[in-house]
Amino acid sequence: MLIDKINEISDAIENHYLAVRHDLHAHPELSYKEFRTSEKVQEELKRLGIPFELSPVKPGVIATIDSGKPGKLLLLRADMDALPIQECSGVPFSSENPGVMHACGHDAHTTNLLAVCEILVRTKDQWNGRVKAVFQPAEENGGGGREMIKAGLMEEKPDACMGMHVGAWTPGVFDIGEGYVSAYSDAAFITVHGKAVHSSKPEHGVDAVLIAASIVVALNTIVSRNLSPMAKSTLNVGTIHGGTAVNIVTDKVEIGAMLRNADPESREIMFQKIEQIARGVAEGMGGSIDFRRHNGYSSVYNDPDMTRFVIDTIQKNREQLYAGIGPIPKEYIRTGDRMQLGAEDFGFYSHEAPSCFIKVGTGGPALNHTPDFKVDDHYIKLMARTMALAAEQFLQ
Repeated sequence: MLIDKINEISDAIENHYLAVRHDLHAHPELSYKEFRTSEKVQEELKRLGIPFELSPVKPGVIATIDSGKPGKLLLLRADMDALPIQECSGVPFSSENPGVMHACGHDAHTTNLLAVCEILVRTKDQWNGRVKAVFQPAEENGGGGREMIKAGLMEEKPDACMGMHVGAWTPGVFDIGEGYVSAYSDAAFITVHGKAVHSSKPEHGVDAVLIAASIVVALNTIVSRNLSPMAKSTLNVGTIHGGTAVNIVTDKVEIGAMLRNADPESREIMFQKIEQIARGVAEGMGGSIDFRRHNGYSSVYNDPDMTRFVIDTIQKNREQLYAGIGPIPKEYIRTGDRMQLGAEDFGFYSHEAPSCFIKVGTGGPALNHTPDFKVDDHYIKLMARTMALAAEQFLQ
């Protein structure tokens, strides 16, 4: 059986890739600075004899594994960047770079995809078509996925895409939602213009601080009064700057807000209402605004058919997938509506081709993006087995 061959290979290569993971974890790099990580990826691909090219979006790497037989094109993606966090996890391979840490598990993602590449190379007789393995920079800050797509990554459209992400919950528990599973994450910037005067003569000025305060209060009605109660949306005014002295009526205030929406319809309504409300309040109080929209990350959309295929693959092979790793959790796979309002730039891939984003519990209790975050090494093999099996069965 295919899964038995995958298990045999994954057992044989486990120690090598754990060493790779520990090396990557000890040398984390921030977004668009992952040059050492990229060199490590290239070394492993050369060792495996897998051809690759360097992305115009540096330092990304794009490898291609060709079965030599006609078939589909499947894109597999891993992110490589770390976070500006001082590590306090206590693991023996902790970060050697002060103030930088793999606090979201991207070292595990990169390691996993390298292991999957080796499995795919060693089982080329079992599948058809091609696999494009994308090692992407700047998921955390800069939208590396979006930039790689702009640079031509998907000029040849893949038939499907898959990505994987570790999480701080029960080791071995899969979280694979259908439909939207993350949020559009965007920003709106409002500059309020008034007229500055001395505070002893307020009637001659237009108070930008007062206008801004009124706008902030009004913006907080958008989610409750302009969107469906069933919509998954949040609006947060996170920054407000203005004023030069306490005795001056201020002529300029800048407001920054973060929008999170599950679907594109709510996203557009929220942007429209923010501008309408801000402009209406300002003009009604004698001022004006400049409005700037910043499109951030797209939501991750798990294609129902592709997602059901991945879920069925795990369910049919669960005994073998967990063999030698640990007990199968009672609730080993969570499906259905798994929407969360976090952001993830795999969303850009998921809007280009049918996709499935697979989340895997690898331990806690420290959450992702915290100094104590850890990934249980044992479950990287579960990740590699799962992605390799799903990839090969899709390509059969």
